[in-house]
Amino acid sequence: MPERYVHDEDVKAAIERPYTGDGPGTDNLDDLPESDFGLADGDAAAGTIPYDRPVADFIDELSATGHVTHTSYRKTSVTLHHNAGRLSHQGVLDVWKVRPASAHFDVDAAGAVAQYVKVHEYAWAVGNTAGNQGSISIEMANTTLAPNWRVGAATWKNAARLAGWLFAEVIGESPSRSNLFYHHHWSSTVCAGPYMDQIYDEVLAAAQVAYDHFQNEPPTLRPDSEPASVQRRR
Repeated sequence: MPERYVHDEDVKAAIERPYTGDGPGTDNLDDLPESDFGLADGDAAAGTIPYDRPVADFIDELSATGHVTHTSYRKTSVTLHHNAGRLSHQGVLDVWKVRPASAHFDVDAAGAVAQYVKVHEYAWAVGNTAGNQGSISIEMANTTLAPNWRVGAATWKNAARLAGWLFAEVIGESPSRSNLFYHHHWSSTVCAGPYMDQIYDEVLAAAQVAYDHFQNEPPTLRPDSEPASVQRRR
């Protein structure tokens, strides 16, 4: 990632920013329903998803923070977020080491992807129990800060492409307005920001194009990837 996108002050500001609307979604995680995915906690193999592009692996480092619940649920939607900062993949992890939050993926300013939480697990992402159970969360780096929280084209287009893969290979349904959300769908927050609100139709269209592409491609298999909690449903 280019050095100019790594700003310690942005990490500090993101840690201190209140009212993010993320978090575990419940004060008592022991009250969460048992897994509906048919996996005992920890049964899924380690490793990132078998995406057709590189995925940086931050799964173990995020797990060490304790800010994730290792219970698997069937996923039915994708939720997009912004970093609230011009953060690198490491910068995102640095924020989550301090703030009790997490998400499954991050897309940085160059469009590169990192994974922090296994795809079916309960990330502390949307501040809503049902949302954290059923949605896969993708963070996106900002290029500008408040008030517009702009996200660069390389970032949101690659986030939409990743969402299309997730819809094809994990969720098994085409992306639509009823299953591709921004964070503010689930809780009281401006995330993913005014700029992303303005271009939602473009984001959805890009995710649909990616979904169609991956529907027509054989699944990608890599020996170091998270295998087969991924289910393709036709």
